[in-house]
Amino acid sequence: MHRMLSSDVLQELAAVEGRYIEWEWDPRTLKNDYITLREASGHHVVGHDKNGREFSLYVTRDIMQRLIGDRSVYEDESQHASGFWLYRLTGQGRSRCDLRRTA
Repeated sequence: MHRMLSSDVLQELAAVEGRYIEWEWDPRTLKNDYITLREASGHHVVGHDKNGREFSLYVTRDIMQRLIGDRSVYEDESQHASGFWLYRLTGQGRSRCDLRRTA
């Protein structure tokens, strides 16, 4: 699995309009969770390794908690359901991306 930093996640979210993070788990046990980046269409955001092979971009729980804590993403309550939450980029998160690009 490709290891991303919180700044990498923000860059991926900002790169294409409508991208979001999906945090999904088994609603019966509240376990077996995974966090992934998705396109507006719902498909996985994919990266490419040095050999050109595609892989889905997953986010670790600690990175996700950091993004929520520093208000870089917000929970999209209009899409709230049992077993998953969607998170979208905030204006604050977008400005962090812009600052990183100009540094």
